[in-house]
Amino acid sequence: MSRVLRKRYSIDQSALYRIRGKGQFKSIIGVDWDAVPSLLNTNLYRVWLNEKGREIQQPIGRLEKIHKRIGDLLSRIELPDYLFSQRGCSYADNARQHVGEIPLVKTDIHKFYPSTTRAMVHRMFVEDFQCASDIAGRLADICCYRQLHLPTGSAVSGRIAFFAARQMFNSISDLATNQGCTMTAYVDDITISGDAASKTLLGEVRKIVHQHGLKTKQSKSKTFSATAAKPVTGAVIAGDELRLPNKRHQKIHEVRQALTAASSLEKPRIQRILRGRIQEAKQILG
Repeated sequence: MSRVLRKRYSIDQSALYRIRGKGQFKSIIGVDWDAVPSLLNTNLYRVWLNEKGREIQQPIGRLEKIHKRIGDLLSRIELPDYLFSQRGCSYADNARQHVGEIPLVKTDIHKFYPSTTRAMVHRMFVEDFQCASDIAGRLADICCYRQLHLPTGSAVSGRIAFFAARQMFNSISDLATNQGCTMTAYVDDITISGDAASKTLLGEVRKIVHQHGLKTKQSKSKTFSATAAKPVTGAVIAGDELRLPNKRHQKIHEVRQALTAASSLEKPRIQRILRGRIQEAKQILG
């Protein structure tokens, strides 16, 4: 498994740690204190529904640059080994941690970004980053869509959602370790494998999530026996190997068919799509 080459440091070494004054805020975030209200207009978001009917809120213009700045500062902080939605890792790396004929349970956090509220982000900047309360409030306002929750299409949302729920993830990791199991997280997906991975353990995991103000769905909370095929973050575990899900095989087949029927103008675009899907398949198949 690949790992991040750029040096990272602990949270108390971050430029975001212990921001206390307005001048310090400006030098680190790159925006005047009094200019923050002008960044909170919903016109600075592009909002649309994706193919699954989910609303995507993407910051644009100056707000996008500030989100990228905050996201870059957060990306320099060291992260726990159980988190695979970080630079240097992939969803296939995440699934690979659970190969073998062992029981497995999984769940995910329902609407992770929209469920990460401004209050949670404010608490994170106050308690974890030790920022002054007014500074934390400004940062939470900048990072949250309509000052309500994390936007679904921002470069900053993944990092903040994790840090805001870090205590929850740590508690789940500790629970799994104490049971002799392996736990990984990939954005909102939580997977645990090991001899003690059972419905009882899954129930305890879901209880921890709910205690931290988030939700899991019954339909996304599943247990798998040792010998079952186990779908985990875009791959299928079959014994000691990863396999490509049938859905991905089908998509590659469909793109190849489209390429055969495409005009000379369409072919370059479809070839790029095909290359991307084959590259994704190689991540899984190794």
